[in-house]
Amino acid sequence: MPSDGRDPEIATIARDPGDGRYAWLIGGLALALLGGAATSFPIAAIGVLVAGVGLLRWAAVDRGLRGVVVIRRFERERVVCGDTVDLALTVRNRDPLPVPWLQVAESLPPELELALPAGPADFGSDATRIGGRAELRNGWSLAPYRRITRRIRLTAGHRGVHRFDLVRVAAGDLLGRTIAEEERSIPVTLVIRPRLVATLALDARHDWQGERSTRTGRIEDPSRFAGVRPYAAGDAVRRLHWRATARLGQPVVKRFDPARERDVVIVLDIETRPDDQREIDAAGRQAEADLLEELCIVAASLARRFEADGAACGLAAASFSGSARRIVFAAPSGAAGQSGRIGDMLARLGSFPTVTFSALLGGMAHLVRPGTQLVVVTARDPRSWLATARRLARSGFAVELLTLGEGAPEHARAARRVGIAARAVRLDGGWRTCRALELVG
Repeated sequence: MPSDGRDPEIATIARDPGDGRYAWLIGGLALALLGGAATSFPIAAIGVLVAGVGLLRWAAVDRGLRGVVVIRRFERERVVCGDTVDLALTVRNRDPLPVPWLQVAESLPPELELALPAGPADFGSDATRIGGRAELRNGWSLAPYRRITRRIRLTAGHRGVHRFDLVRVAAGDLLGRTIAEEERSIPVTLVIRPRLVATLALDARHDWQGERSTRTGRIEDPSRFAGVRPYAAGDAVRRLHWRATARLGQPVVKRFDPARERDVVIVLDIETRPDDQREIDAAGRQAEADLLEELCIVAASLARRFEADGAACGLAAASFSGSARRIVFAAPSGAAGQSGRIGDMLARLGSFPTVTFSALLGGMAHLVRPGTQLVVVTARDPRSWLATARRLARSGFAVELLTLGEGAPEHARAARRVGIAARAVRLDGGWRTCRALELVG
């Protein structure tokens, strides 16, 4: 909070000192006195007019931007890649004097593009692209105590978390000259989740709703009472059915049907380069970035599909995502909005792995319970970690593989040869325009 008690959003960082602001006032008064001495009414009137302009300029420069409030916010803080979002920019004049012209300028990252105007109130918006960034400028003329809100429509073009902070605010007088200029910190954040596509093609050869048994037995649902059975050594006392025990004259315990809800964790391999490939050119780096976007799209679309099917879904990836943890992990949950939370994590994923994928996959045995379905999404040859996947399968986990990119059919066949269920998939277009996931092998 500034020491003068003003609102945080109008804290001044820099201001034009306003040199020469008395020149108009002194010149006008001198001209008015000269006209009065010469008994010339036109000269005196011009002098009074010039002095009035100088007085207004002196008051405006002395006031600066203290009476101008600028507030900005996104109508939605979370969007999906390809969606449009409105940036609401509000300016308010808290002084009894008008502001002849006011300009608010800020830089837009290359991931956001100025879309079609959101409405007729967008008159006065302008954007100039310099290099990879766009300079967005908005102008107004504010009457005393006037409040104006303008909505600028932007297109979310790339996954990520984008933070906006500084804006440049400038005000001028009736002659068009700048009287005050400053930078203000108005932080807002926009989370852009990966694009979502249809996954109906995955049902062609697989039943995502199938029940699974594990080596450790089925997981019982305490809400699905199925009767009683005789007491056996090792049964918990809390499972005794006391009324039936008293009626039958021997101890019996409650029996429940197995739970139908599945626990699914999407294990995402963010590495897109083969293990033996070290250096690539600029075109190769761009291809890697595009492939990572495709992997995130597949993971986000699967999460939405599992949520719609009633499964408890989670996510695991070896990457930093804005926290101190070395891996990204969301425990399986069937709560509403779980796919959206997974989308937020995918939006924050970086492109540099923190641990090897084999170590991440092996660590799943300590993070989730046996019987959990592990859906591995990768764009690399899986042979370096297939032994880990087989150990998980022998421990009671259901491991399945989805492969993308070049060589995906061969990678899927290599996994199937060692007993791991695998399918090769691809998007029906580039990651910016794709609509569905297709099976290719």
